[in-house]
Amino acid sequence: MGLANTIRKGVAIANSVTKDLQTEILFYAWIGSDDEGKPKYATPIRLLALVEEKQHNRRFGVGQETFPKASLTILSPLTANGALGRNEPIDPRDKVILPNGSTGPILDVKGMIDPKTKLPYLHEVTLGWSQV
Repeated sequence: MGLANTIRKGVAIANSVTKDLQTEILFYAWIGSDDEGKPKYATPIRLLALVEEKQHNRRFGVGQETFPKASLTILSPLTANGALGRNEPIDPRDKVILPNGSTGPILDVKGMIDPKTKLPYLHEVTLGWSQV
């Protein structure tokens, strides 16, 4: 058994063990912009995720500091949306609605790539506070 199989099995175990801790989020995949430049989204899908509220500053890139709102860990696979110009399967222009109804910009997306599926084994998403 190779490392990839071990990681796949570990993520499946983590998904199973944490089911009671996961909450439902709404995920809207960005699919483009309308004639006025406003974002267009695909029909939302319901996903389970571990949601951790954040209350500390974090640095992203050179000199960019932000105050994250939440960290999401999605332990189930996501399929690519296929819209032109997207980063798949999660694009920074996507929208996520948390269980409390709040949202924020996607600041960061991480996930080690599975060589078999070419998709992340799991998805780690950091949401920031919405700019008003």
